[in-house]
Amino acid sequence: MLRTRRLVYGIVSAALLAGLTATAPAQGAPVRLACDPLDKALCLLPFPSDRFTRADPTTATGRRIDFLPVEMPRSVAGKPIDPAEWDRNDGFSPGSMVLTFVPGLDLHKTWGTAGLSTGGPNDPADHLADIGRYAAPDASILIINAATGERWPFWSEMDLNSATTDGERLLILRPAVNFLEGNRYLVALRDMRDASGAFISAGAQFAAYRDNTPGPAGDPTFEEFRRAEVSGIIGRIETAERARGNAFDRARLFLAWQFTVASGRNLSERVLHIRDDAFAQLGDVDLANAAIEGVPPRFQVTNVTDQTGQGARLRRVEGRITVPNYLDRPPLPLTEADPVTGLPAQAPPGARFLYGLDGLPMQNPAIPTLDAAFICTIPATAGAESPSHPTIYGHGLLGSRYESRGGSTDRDRERNFMPCATNWMGFAEYDIAGAAATLADPSNMPSMADRSQQGFLNALYLGRVLAHPSGLATDPAFEDADGNPLFATGELFYDGNSQGGIMGGALTALSVDFTRATLGVTGMNYSTLLNRSSDWEGPLVNPDADPTHPDPEDFLPSYSSVLYTMFPNKQEQQLVMALLQMLWDRAEADGYAQHMTTDPYQNTPAHRVLMHAALGDFQVTNFAAEVEARTIGARVMDTALMAGRHWAVEPYFGLEPFPRDGDGNVAPWAGSALVYWDSGNYPPPNANIPPREDGGDPHEDPRRDPRGADQKEHFWLTGEVIDVLDGGPYLTCRPGYGSVIPRVPGQFDFDWCP
Repeated sequence: MLRTRRLVYGIVSAALLAGLTATAPAQGAPVRLACDPLDKALCLLPFPSDRFTRADPTTATGRRIDFLPVEMPRSVAGKPIDPAEWDRNDGFSPGSMVLTFVPGLDLHKTWGTAGLSTGGPNDPADHLADIGRYAAPDASILIINAATGERWPFWSEMDLNSATTDGERLLILRPAVNFLEGNRYLVALRDMRDASGAFISAGAQFAAYRDNTPGPAGDPTFEEFRRAEVSGIIGRIETAERARGNAFDRARLFLAWQFTVASGRNLSERVLHIRDDAFAQLGDVDLANAAIEGVPPRFQVTNVTDQTGQGARLRRVEGRITVPNYLDRPPLPLTEADPVTGLPAQAPPGARFLYGLDGLPMQNPAIPTLDAAFICTIPATAGAESPSHPTIYGHGLLGSRYESRGGSTDRDRERNFMPCATNWMGFAEYDIAGAAATLADPSNMPSMADRSQQGFLNALYLGRVLAHPSGLATDPAFEDADGNPLFATGELFYDGNSQGGIMGGALTALSVDFTRATLGVTGMNYSTLLNRSSDWEGPLVNPDADPTHPDPEDFLPSYSSVLYTMFPNKQEQQLVMALLQMLWDRAEADGYAQHMTTDPYQNTPAHRVLMHAALGDFQVTNFAAEVEARTIGARVMDTALMAGRHWAVEPYFGLEPFPRDGDGNVAPWAGSALVYWDSGNYPPPNANIPPREDGGDPHEDPRRDPRGADQKEHFWLTGEVIDVLDGGPYLTCRPGYGSVIPRVPGQFDFDWCP
């Protein structure tokens, strides 16, 4: 497989040398050949790299992505990913995984940790078990902020994804804290070693630049003009290391390069523009002042269902909100369900932002608005003397607003919170066809990203019609028999789980009407969590299916199988996910995290976030949650997990613990926080693979635990995160699962589920 990919690389390079260069260079500038000869395993490696950018004084970073069509991954159908939307970016994702191929690399030998190895799924020799190794004076791998010279925290891992063979495993570096927007980073690999402990020699081209020797004879891809650039990168790395008092020997370098991170403007200006424009249409232009001004969005109540006697539920109200439409075609399906199959009807494919002359999205004059359906479930405790608290609920992966009416929100309703939801446009049930099309051809990802940003606006309008005193609270559906409102206006909170936590982080950064959000079983950066998710990984057909008693779900393809079928090369699969992340940043927390809490966007209030994580979550990896927590400056409830339950040698790298009072007890924290809930599952493995599926998936446990709901309630109403277990571990148990909770050897000497 690698031989085929390298052959393709050679053919591409030869063709371009024959005159097929794709972009005309500036006068006097050298011609950039396609691909990067410094890593010939795959065309766009090493990734990300400024090799694949060009100077552009009109962008915030001064660079612009410059992927050539011939450089992009091709599916088995022979179609390359269309780089047009990527080439609008002024840098790479702030959560970029850094990819390159080092033949024969053994990370344990390279880091000098082979003697620590236990061979288990949470091996202390793995870098992920001790992220702090990045700061060692003789660290073998360096990522350095070019502006400040400081080392950036990251962890290194080999691609251990299913079916990846030893000869094709990429080296993957993942930031432990997101890279800073608009900054440039230097990457250096040195003292690379194989399984025998022997040094791995640098490629001939890089060695020529590094040692200032002639390029390899007979290699037509060697670019003499690049010598000064590569030497300059090495020089900046050496300067930064010597300033720290560290020794530096350039002869030990295997590879070095640099990349630029997309600016905050590039990541967010489109969605901020449509938000500000849409709220200005309501008469509110000062969105940071916490004052609800102007008129509410137009709405219509379409259905009211009495639910008295159904536990915590009093009444279900359905309706529609009119939202300005910035997409270039009809954004919604004509009906909720297909009249023939009964399955969810699908939105027309391919919708994108409609752009004005200023290069920003404009309201579509032909389809100026859309009607976003919503559903609210009024709690049974709501009344004139105790109006409920309105809460926007974010549903799970490719789901719908109807999730908000079920068991995921019962604990909230019991505490007099009213969940309301609209579909996550872009990643809702009517986007399944679009998601499948994107997996088959990532050229379709721009539509999902643009639809998601329109979806954020839909949710913000739902928030405004809830918080506005002249909004939904004035409709009889939300009043008691005497005409008293059943929920309070002037306040609003957010609660989301899974995808609702991931996309909810982005919505929080954009929110103007709620400033406190709980993100359940959350994380960020799909390029990190996909390989680690049981939702993503899996076969085309369940190999354990019983053909005599077929279950339709046994024959539904896993999400990954579509992408893996179209891009069977294991190295290319990682690259495609890294490329997708560059656009996915606009649709999830990864692109907004630096502004989610204490560094708000312009015209936006600051926010506080409570993150709930389920240890060993099958669907959203805990590693993604910790990266998010570090990036937003959250503290960790360090008493929540018993000693030995966290996977790291020193748990919670980079996260400050909760403050303590004078008696040493956990004190309330008036800020953002990460809290683990432990159902007894194995911790997540230190690899890009899903966790062991023992004991059932803990994914839903935090939202269903009444103590978790108590913590959320206190946080929403006061802004403080409190310890609801008085210094004890946060143990939870799913009813009926007492006999299958895995007992890690020597770990538990008590009944987990009394």
